[in-house]
Amino acid sequence: MRQQETEYLKKFWAEIEQTGEVLRMQELPKLTREDFFLFHETGNRLVYEKAYFGRRKFLTVFGILAEFRGKQEDVEKLEEILAEVCEERFWALPAHVNFAHLDEDTIDLFAAETAQTLAEMLEIFKDRLSRELIERVQGEIMRRVLIPFCSSTFPYSGWETDRCNWSAVCAGSVGMAAIYMHRQGVLSEEWKEACIRRVCAALQCYLEGMEEDGACTEGLGYYNYGMSYYTAFAELLYEETKGNIRLMEQPKCEKIAAFQEKCYFGKGVSVSFSDGSARESFLPGLTAYLAHCYPATQTPDYSVAHFLEDDACYRWIMNERNIRWLLQYAKEENAQTKVEAQTLTAAYLPSAQWMICKDKHGNGFAAKGGHNAESHNHNDIGHFLCVYDGSMLLADLGAGEYTRDYFGAGRYEILCNRSLGHSVPLINDCEQCAGGEYRAGAFEWSEEKKELSISFAEAYPSGCVERLERRIWMEALRADKDTEAEQVMSLSKEELRMTVLDCFVPSVQTKKIVENLITPYEPRITATGKVELQAPTECKINIAYHWSEEEWQQAEGLCVVPMEHALHDGTKTTVYLIQWEVPVVEKNTSECRIEICMRPKGEV
Repeated sequence: MRQQETEYLKKFWAEIEQTGEVLRMQELPKLTREDFFLFHETGNRLVYEKAYFGRRKFLTVFGILAEFRGKQEDVEKLEEILAEVCEERFWALPAHVNFAHLDEDTIDLFAAETAQTLAEMLEIFKDRLSRELIERVQGEIMRRVLIPFCSSTFPYSGWETDRCNWSAVCAGSVGMAAIYMHRQGVLSEEWKEACIRRVCAALQCYLEGMEEDGACTEGLGYYNYGMSYYTAFAELLYEETKGNIRLMEQPKCEKIAAFQEKCYFGKGVSVSFSDGSARESFLPGLTAYLAHCYPATQTPDYSVAHFLEDDACYRWIMNERNIRWLLQYAKEENAQTKVEAQTLTAAYLPSAQWMICKDKHGNGFAAKGGHNAESHNHNDIGHFLCVYDGSMLLADLGAGEYTRDYFGAGRYEILCNRSLGHSVPLINDCEQCAGGEYRAGAFEWSEEKKELSISFAEAYPSGCVERLERRIWMEALRADKDTEAEQVMSLSKEELRMTVLDCFVPSVQTKKIVENLITPYEPRITATGKVELQAPTECKINIAYHWSEEEWQQAEGLCVVPMEHALHDGTKTTVYLIQWEVPVVEKNTSECRIEICMRPKGEV
């Protein structure tokens, strides 16, 4: 095991032990009927879920302590927690149940995860738990999850055919629970085999939801989530079938394994498209297992490695495998292939229509095309973000607070989901539309020019604009190189300039074009066409510097619009829109050039 894995395990284990000592002095959070019905009455998810996941924290922490430390006091505490979980009225969350039929058990993500967790714990601790408790837990797993699933006609629920994380998490969890319950003599061979067939079909749907280039357009966090359960089931099924079923040999899996490393910029900033996060941790255990299957898999920097508190749901699989799989699959010091730092890393994902472009210091940009009916969709075709020295200067907001409206009719009234919350134009005061028919017309990367081109007039209501093309490229302004080609991205702490050139060909309906950029840092307008961000690193935005004063007078001047944004944890913050109007020239192309110049503060 390499030193970084050894140091990580030491820190992660210390966190588990310290958390255990704190939790040992506390009671499990209470789940109340009032909190459960709060979602139904107001749409609020956080109140009930805080208590629910607080209980799962106890379950995961004492399960890990009992497994890897093995003290009797940990096993006894775990027994108490298992009995409490059996008493819960619902294993599913309020957001996922049918309030008109609360007498029916719902197998959602968390009911399935709970069944898997309890079944696996019975397998691990079968010789240390009381027979009475084991039988009770087995009965709850069967009653709440395995009997409803195995006795149902296909499909039990939409997640059996979904092409998203649900199909991996729900199916993988049900499949693992079925294998464990069969081993323990509770589930019949017939039901186990039938369950495995359905689970494998659902996991195939999950893989089909991943792009052909391996990208997960739901976001990096959902990549971690879905792949954790896919791989955990794949490993168990391989063992159960004595190597006859090898789900990790699916052709797309190797490309999927290579996806996560592409998504990290310098200093731990991650691509936050869709319901992602700009500070997404990676799972060392999952990565070690993927590298075991596919030796070319690269490990992100351990500065962004997952710790217990990075997962607000405290999932057993994701945390337990961080220890188990690292101990089992971590490579030796010199075993993993090292990738030499390159002047420019261009991760072009044509199926997903993502482009992630970084210099050797991790500064760069990401942009996307795609369509507006993706899983966890945001209306964001043509959108881009830029990162310098650990700051996401022009941002993607990622996931907002999950409420009833977030996944309902009000989804595109929420800033982070609507196109207003992205760096894309408004045409005739219209934003982009939701739906699979609204998509990028073209998304092309020129390796020779190091330039991205996105055509996305098709993302707007029909007839708004005839043509809309966005070109993006980057260069170093102060590199000691002889040619412009040599200058591109060869940086140490030089100024980095990102250029976005928008070309609009108006239709007869085009009356107004407004450019729109989004940033978490307060902008300051310093002159006509010039903006500075009050950010940790120096960032100046020059807009259409070649416009004449007369053209600026024709346009609506620059303005800054503060907007409230609810973060995923419910915290409110202020973000800023930088907007200005682009003059519409009838029958002619209107161009707007945006230069984003970035360098460390204090540099001359």
